[in-house]
This record gives sequence, structure tokens and C-alpha cells, in this order.
Amino acid sequence: MVFNSFEFLLVFLPVTYAGFVLVHRLWGWRAVYPYLAFASLVFYAQWSLEIAAVLVASATGNLLAAKIIIARREKGASTRAHLIAAVAANILVLGLFKYANFFLDTVNAVSGSGFSHLNIILPVGISFYTFIQIGFLVEASNGQAAVRSVGRYFLFASFFPCVTAGPLVLQKEIFDQMGDRDDPAFSPWRVSVGLTMFGMGLFKKVVMADTIAPFADAAFNGVADGAAIGFVEAWVGSLCYTLQLYFDFSGYSDMAVGLGYLFGIRLPLNFNSPLKARSITDFWRRWHITMTRFFTNYIYTTTAIKNTRRAMVGQYGPVKKFLAAAAWPVILTFLVAGIWHGAGWTFVVYGLVHGFALAINHGWREFKMPTVSPLAGWFLTMSVVVSGLVVFRAPDLETCGAILAAMWGISQFVGHGTAEMVTLDLPFSVGLIAIYGAIVLTMPNTQEILRRYWISSDPQPEATNAIPSWMEWRPSRVWAVSAAIAMVVAFTMMGSNTSFLYYKF
Repeated sequence: MVFNSFEFLLVFLPVTYAGFVLVHRLWGWRAVYPYLAFASLVFYAQWSLEIAAVLVASATGNLLAAKIIIARREKGASTRAHLIAAVAANILVLGLFKYANFFLDTVNAVSGSGFSHLNIILPVGISFYTFIQIGFLVEASNGQAAVRSVGRYFLFASFFPCVTAGPLVLQKEIFDQMGDRDDPAFSPWRVSVGLTMFGMGLFKKVVMADTIAPFADAAFNGVADGAAIGFVEAWVGSLCYTLQLYFDFSGYSDMAVGLGYLFGIRLPLNFNSPLKARSITDFWRRWHITMTRFFTNYIYTTTAIKNTRRAMVGQYGPVKKFLAAAAWPVILTFLVAGIWHGAGWTFVVYGLVHGFALAINHGWREFKMPTVSPLAGWFLTMSVVVSGLVVFRAPDLETCGAILAAMWGISQFVGHGTAEMVTLDLPFSVGLIAIYGAIVLTMPNTQEILRRYWISSDPQPEATNAIPSWMEWRPSRVWAVSAAIAMVVAFTMMGSNTSFLYYKF
């Protein structure tokens, strides 16, 4: 069951919301949290009971491990061994479901063995719910997390708006909202604002992402099937995928935040107009924000601090110190982030591309190189982003190599394909790129439109870019009619019920 399905919109959502209001009216907020945890497990079990059992086992095991870690910490005993064991168990389970067959393929390729694939179903969202629970374990060991009830912990681990594709929430920003509350469950303001954000996300996914997706698929699938691709088609296909992923994932993230708010839980934002970024560092502050935050907190910062101390003791020179304390930590961090996305060499390369790009960006500033103009910075950043997404989308390295070679004018040096050429409907696809690009680069994003009614767990930033007052959402007839039209258009285009792209990761 996906957010852009009639099953979710016409059955699960209204029934779950009605139950949410009723449970609150009868027993208050304390009963709401276990109710939402149960509803979340019902939502997740729509894929299969087997993968729901994996989620339940993961949450149960991590809750028990966290209680043991917290108990030892309160007694003044070391928690290091228990934390390492608990984190290793999570990684082992994730590795079994997500990476076992990739490992077997690699062994077969290197050794010539003939190991068969394991018959394993990849649980949707396992990367997300595994890592948010690892974060809880780490913070429990550090004294930043307390023992939680079963109902509240299961809600944290499985809340249906974010269990399948994020955002990667931190325990503090969720559990702090589960204290004593006196606000009503049903609020016309909460319903109107939450559904508005959800509706904008649904429109992004169904109308925008799914409309441009066939052109990206035609380019990438055509090359994967052996066809050759020209310069124009390579760029059009790559830009179509960039915009498809943008509207698909940002649409999902809007829907997640809107649904969370509807049910009384604020979630963090995941997007902040990333394609407006003028440096690769700025891009990762705007794109998949919660993932960047997670890996920065738990990999980059730890590695950078450790290597900085080592550099100080060893009296490293400026270049060696930079390589050890900045370049290597960021490359390692994004290598892990790339692997976290999926099982395949393309994800390894994707992580390394962004890791090295970030290292170069840090080095450029560290050694006070000439300032790059905003426009040049944007072109350089988007060149890395779009090229990186070619690697991200391609099914194998050969396919991404052929497309990148065509994009950058070196296809004559790369042998790939047959006499057949990839063909696209260029007038329509280029027109969509122009329209979508104008929206992405010139229009306010969702949280800017809704800034009068802040619904995220993130602190509301000060407005830096003034937008026309007519573009700011408010409870008015004009906005009600506009939202209704957008929802009707989205409903009429929902027939295929396409999954979100990040469900694969």
C-alpha cells in the first residue's frame, strides 16, 4: 500500500484518522501512541506478513537491547560491548536482506564460483527503520535516551508516514512530542494544513514525477538493453531522471510531514530546494537532509575528531592534516551513504563521486582558492549532481559509463551498443524539463508556501527570500479551490499506483 493509491486514500487514511480521534476522545493521548503504532504495523503488513514480522522483530530486539544498555549506564557500567553487539546485529540483519545476493554476485565474479541467489524478499524501508534504531542505541549508550514504553517505542520505530522512506528521525524529536499534552486530536487547522502539504506532495509525485518518468526510463533502459545513445538524448534522459527523483522523493517527504502533522506528530524536513544549491556542500544541506544529518553525526564527526587529534599529536603539515581530518572522513561518510542506498557497484561509485566532490569543495575553501561566481558554482554543482544520478539510476557500470560518455562528448572512446539508437520524444520531454526546471529554480518550496503555519519538528528558519503574499498558503476560498483542483487532477492520474523510487533503497 502506497500513499498514492486509492486503497490508502479512501480506506486506510480515513479509517485510521477516525480511530485516532475516537481513541483520543475516550482515553487521551496516552492511548493514541499505541493505537498509532498498531495502525502503522497494519499499514506495513499490507506488503506481506513476513516483512512485517521482520519489522516487529527489529523493534523488539532493539528495545530490549536499549533497555539493557540504559540499565548498565545507570549502574555506571560500561556499555561499549553491548552497544557494539547490538549495532552489529542490526547491520548483520540489514546485510542479510539487502546485500547477501550482491556479495554472492561479487564472489562469483571474482572466483568463478556458481553460488545461487538466496530467496530473500527485501523488506520495504529496512534501511530507514534499522538506522533510526541504531541512532537510538547510540544515544542510549551516550545517556541521551531514556527507557520507553513498548507502545511509544514501536511508534517511533514504525510510524507509517516515515517507516518506508524516511525521514530518518532522531529519537529526541519524536519522543519529546509524546509527553503530557492537552491539545485536541481533531483540529480543523491541523487537518487543513496537514492535508494541504500532503496534497502538494501527492501532486508532485503523481502528476509531475510520474509524467516525466517514461523519458528517463526510455533512455536508461534502452542503453541497458544494448542501444547506443546520442549527446542530446543522454542529457535529456539524465535531466528527466534528476527531475523525476526530485519530485518523487520530495513529494513523498511532503506527504510524510503532512501525514505526521495530521496525526499530531511533527516530522523533520528532508528537502529545501536542493537544485538551487551553488556548491556540493550546500546541496547536501538541502537534499535528503535527515540522511546527511545522520551520517554526519555518526560517521563524519566521529572520524574527523579522531583524526584531528591524531594530526595534532603527529604534528601533520597542512596538506596531510586536511587529508586526514577532512578529506578522508567525508569520503568515508559518503562511501557508506552510497552503500546504504543499495546493493551494487553503482552505489559504491555514486558515494565515492560525492565524497571526492565534497573533499575537493572543502579543500578549495581550506586552502583559500579563488572564489567561484554563484553561476559557475551552480553549474559545477549541477554537473556533479546530474552525473552522479546517472550512476545512481543505471542498472550497471557499463550503462552509466555509456550515458556519461555520451553526455560529456567522449562516446567515441567508449564502445557500447549496437546500430540501434535510443529515441525520445524530444519536444515533449524538453518541454517538461523546461517547465519543471523553472518551477524548481524560481518557485518557493512547500515549506516556504506554508511558512505561516510551520508543521515540522525543525526550528523554523528566518525568512531570507520574500515571496509574494498571494503565494503564501492561508485558509481561504482561493486556496481551498486550488487544492481541490490539484487533488482532483492527482486522483485522475493515480491509476498505475507507481511506487516511490526510494522504496527500492
